Amino acid sequence: MLPYVTGVKRSARRDRAARTRRVILDAAHAEFLDRGYHGATIAAIAARAGVATQTVYFVFHTKAELVSAVIADQVLGPDAPTVPEQSTWWAAMAAASTATAALAAFIAGAAPLLARAAPISEVVRAAAATDEEVQAIYQHHDQLQLTAYRQVIDIVTTKGTLRDDLTPDTATDILLTLCGDSLWVQLTTDRGWPPAQVVDWLAATVPAAILTPA
Repeated sequence: MLPYVTGVKRSARRDRAARTRRVILDAAHAEFLDRGYHGATIAAIAARAGVATQTVYFVFHTKAELVSAVIADQVLGPDAPTVPEQSTWWAAMAAASTATAALAAFIAGAAPLLARAAPISEVVRAAAATDEEVQAIYQHHDQLQLTAYRQVIDIVTTKGTLRDDLTPDTATDILLTLCGDSLWVQLTTDRGWPPAQVVDWLAATVPAAILTPA
């Protein structure tokens, strides 16, 4: 009986820890978006989360580590956390019969991810200009995105041909620019485009920008 009881207690502790981590991440996300990286404080995040300030430090150690965790959380999604490469929409892209269809599957699948992660990524990008620690975090996440987008180009080029003036690297740069955080925020937040309009525009624009016409 004792081992069973011990296991139950450990499970309960894990559940409490996961709930605490969740409320801190949600509070930090809201605080960073409202006040920016430099304006947000651990104390304010703790107050939003309804936990002690020391609890935030215990779980995440520093504000920089916390904002990095927030970005990762928004990329993975809170409901069914998974890396993009293991998602159903990534599989649909890989299974598409043409390069244009593969890009359309990528754009439709990546849109919810961009809607979640692009605003906080832009907050971090702005802070990176004046903070070396945040700059390292931004570069880390930017490199992860760049690597994933290069994989997209590699998949697309098995189904179609890049424009003659493009290499896989420059095609990746174009894809990252058009389907990246900055343009998503500019169109949806600054210009007020509905996400569906952005998806439709990208589905028409991206193939023309990187593929040889069929």
